[in-house]
Amino acid sequence: MKFNWFIFFFIYIIFFSCENKIYQNPNIIIFLTDDQGWGDLSLHGNSNIRTPNLDQIANNGVRFNRFYVSPVCSPTRAELLTGKFFFRSGVNGVTKGYERMNLDHQLVSGFFKNKHYRTGLFGKWHNGSQPPYHPNNRGFEEFYGFTSGHWGNYFDPIMEKNGQLTRGKGYITDDITNKSIRFIENSNSPFFALISYNTPHSPMQVPNSFFEKKEVNLRGRYSKNENITKTKAALAMVENIDYNVGRVINSLKNSKKYENTIIMFLSDNGPNGNRWNLEMKERKGSTNEGGVRVPFFIQWPKKIPKGLVVEQITSVMDIFPSLIDLTGFDHEINFDGNSFKKYLNNPKFKNDNRKIFSFWNRRLSVRNNNFILDHKDSLYDLNNDLSQTKAVNYKYYQNYKELKKSKEEFLSSVLSKYDNSKKRAFTVNYDKSKYTHLPARDADFTGRLRRSSIHANDSFIENWKSEEDYIYWNINSLRSGKSRVSLYYTLPKNSIGTELTLEYMDKKITKEIMISHDPDLEGIQKDRIKRIESYTKGFKKIILGDLYFEKGESVLKLKTTKLIGGESIDFKLIVLENIF
Repeated sequence: MKFNWFIFFFIYIIFFSCENKIYQNPNIIIFLTDDQGWGDLSLHGNSNIRTPNLDQIANNGVRFNRFYVSPVCSPTRAELLTGKFFFRSGVNGVTKGYERMNLDHQLVSGFFKNKHYRTGLFGKWHNGSQPPYHPNNRGFEEFYGFTSGHWGNYFDPIMEKNGQLTRGKGYITDDITNKSIRFIENSNSPFFALISYNTPHSPMQVPNSFFEKKEVNLRGRYSKNENITKTKAALAMVENIDYNVGRVINSLKNSKKYENTIIMFLSDNGPNGNRWNLEMKERKGSTNEGGVRVPFFIQWPKKIPKGLVVEQITSVMDIFPSLIDLTGFDHEINFDGNSFKKYLNNPKFKNDNRKIFSFWNRRLSVRNNNFILDHKDSLYDLNNDLSQTKAVNYKYYQNYKELKKSKEEFLSSVLSKYDNSKKRAFTVNYDKSKYTHLPARDADFTGRLRRSSIHANDSFIENWKSEEDYIYWNINSLRSGKSRVSLYYTLPKNSIGTELTLEYMDKKITKEIMISHDPDLEGIQKDRIKRIESYTKGFKKIILGDLYFEKGESVLKLKTTKLIGGESIDFKLIVLENIF
C-alpha cells in the first residue's frame, strides 16, 4: 500500500493547528483581596496609600468604576466562580457548612480545566472544606491555602497543600505569592490562577516594614468611629498586596508570559473599617454602595486597549461569562451575569436596562446606571448624591416605581425559590480524595463546651470539663470504607491519661492521651489591635486509629470517656485519611 502523503500532511496540519490554538490561548490570573474597599488604592485618590502595581493594572487596561460584589466573603466568591446569584448555588452563610456551593454548578475553574488549562488556587477558598466541596474537587488541580473564612496567624502559618497540612514560610501574603509564582513559572500550557489573598481581613497582622512608617491624614465620612491603628494596618496590608502583585507581574515578564496573560483585580466586599472610602455609605456587610462597590481592573496587553474607564454598572457575576467570551470558547451555561467584553473597546456604551441586586441578611437593594433603591425603599441619585444623603422618591417617582417593581419581581420570582437555611451534613469518604478535614468550626457540641471565639471560622473548642459533654458532626458517608483518623489537640500536663473515644453508628475507637501539649496562645504579640477572632496555638497531632464508615448519614461523636485532672483536650481538627 502506498503511503498517502496528502492525508498525512492534512492530519498534521489539523493536529498542529489544534495544538497551536491551545498554546495560544491566554493565561488567566485573578487577584482577589479580602475586605479591601474601593478607596484603598492611590489610583482612587487615597493619599494615605501607595499602590503603584495595582494602579498600573488599571492604567495598562480597563478600569470599571461601578463594579459590584456581594456584601460579604463567601457569597462573592460563589458568584465569581459560578457567574450566578450566590443563593442559586446553595450558599447561605460564611461558616459551618453554609458557605458550600452545590455540586451541580459548573465553576470557572472546572470550565477552564476542561479546556486544557492548568488550574491553581492560592490563598483563601471559603466555599467548602470537605470533598467533594474542596477546591481540588471543584476544578483546581493545585491548591495551597486554607478553606475557612479567615485565618488566625499570618506569620509562618499552618496551611493546606492539596489536602495535607503544611507550614508556610514567612508572611502569609508573601508565602501565597511564592507558591503562585512557582505554579506560573512551571506552567508550560495555558493556566488559570486564582490568587486569593486573605488580607486586609483581620486579624490585623502585617510586617513592620509596611506598618511602621504608615500615616493616616485623609479621613473619611465615619472618621469619628475610625480606629487609626486599624486603618494603618489595613493600608499597610494593601501595600504588601501591591508589592506581591508586582512580584507576580515581574515573574510573568521574566517568563515571557506577560503579553498573553489576562489579569483581573478585585476585592470581595467593602472595607472592614471606618476608613476613607469616597464618602460612600456604610461598609462591609451592607447592601449600600460602601458595602458592595469595589475596585475592578482588567488588562491583557496583547488584546485590550490601555487607559480606558467604564462607568456602566457591572457585577462579579460578569467575570465568568466575560472570560469565556474573551477566550472564544463555546458554552451552554445559563448565567445571571453578562459578558462585559463589549465595553473593553467601547467604554462609553451604556445599557440603562441593566440592574444589579445586592442581597444579604434579609436586606435587598437594586441599582441601575443612575439610581439605587436601598433596602428601606429609599431612592438615591448616585450621579449627584453618591453618599446617599437625600432620598428622591418623589422627585424621580417613575424611576422609584421601576426599581420598586424590579425588587418585588426579584423577591417573588428569584429569591423565593431558594431556601438554603437547612443545614446539610458534612461529607466524608469521597472516593476521589484521600483526605477529609473535620475542623472545630464545622462541629456542634453539648454542655459547657464552648468555642474560643463567637467567630467560628478559625476557632477551636475548649472548656471540656465533663465526661457528659461531647463534640459531634452530622456527616454523610458517600461510600462504605475505612479511614485512618488523626486528631489535633492540646492537653495540660495534669490531664495525661485522659481517654478519647470517637463513635460512628456502632463503631468506635478509643485512645488514651499520654503526651501533654499545652502551648501558649499565638497572635497576641503580632496583632496591631485586639482581634475579635479566635487566637490560635500549636496543636499536636495524634493518630486515634482506624474507623469504618457505613454509607449514609449519621452522627460522628468525639467523647471524653475518661477525664483526668478535671480537664480534657482543647480540640482543633480531625483528619480522615481514606484507606482504599
